[in-house]
Amino acid sequence: MTLSEPRTLDLTTFGTYDGTGRDAGGDLHLLRLALDLQLDAMLLTLGAAAHAEARGDGLGEGVPWQRWLVEDLELARTLATALLDGDSPPLPGLGGGFTTDGVEASLEHLVARYTSMENLLTDVLDGPHHARPWRVAAADALGRCRVRLDELHAHRREVISASAVRSGFLPGELLG
Repeated sequence: MTLSEPRTLDLTTFGTYDGTGRDAGGDLHLLRLALDLQLDAMLLTLGAAAHAEARGDGLGEGVPWQRWLVEDLELARTLATALLDGDSPPLPGLGGGFTTDGVEASLEHLVARYTSMENLLTDVLDGPHHARPWRVAAADALGRCRVRLDELHAHRREVISASAVRSGFLPGELLG
């Protein structure tokens, strides 16, 4: 074997408890590694698609970037669901997971991120760079960010109201 040849070490047969060569914790760990790789692949695909579009030279024109991104997103969702169904510990990169935080907390985390993004984009667009070619993309991103924030706030209100009704109290009732 030369140094340029890829090497693979199979660690899945170590530390088994049932004699089959696998344990449930190890399987979930492997699924989590697969999800990490899938998220990396999705970001690489996104970057390649953006680079191809920015370059605009027709190279890679037949490459199905859009379809691959949709498929990558679906695969990442499938892997994340499998981890949650397998009682995996919370996934920090996925907002902690619904199993421990709930929908309300996940929506709150998204609001925090989109609010930060809105602030950053606003700061960039308020600067003196009026003739920069990236301003159109930044303005579009800011508009989309604000639309998403409106949607997130609406969904948060619905979830909070539904939660309050289920618990027998109306929003604000316990405030006095």
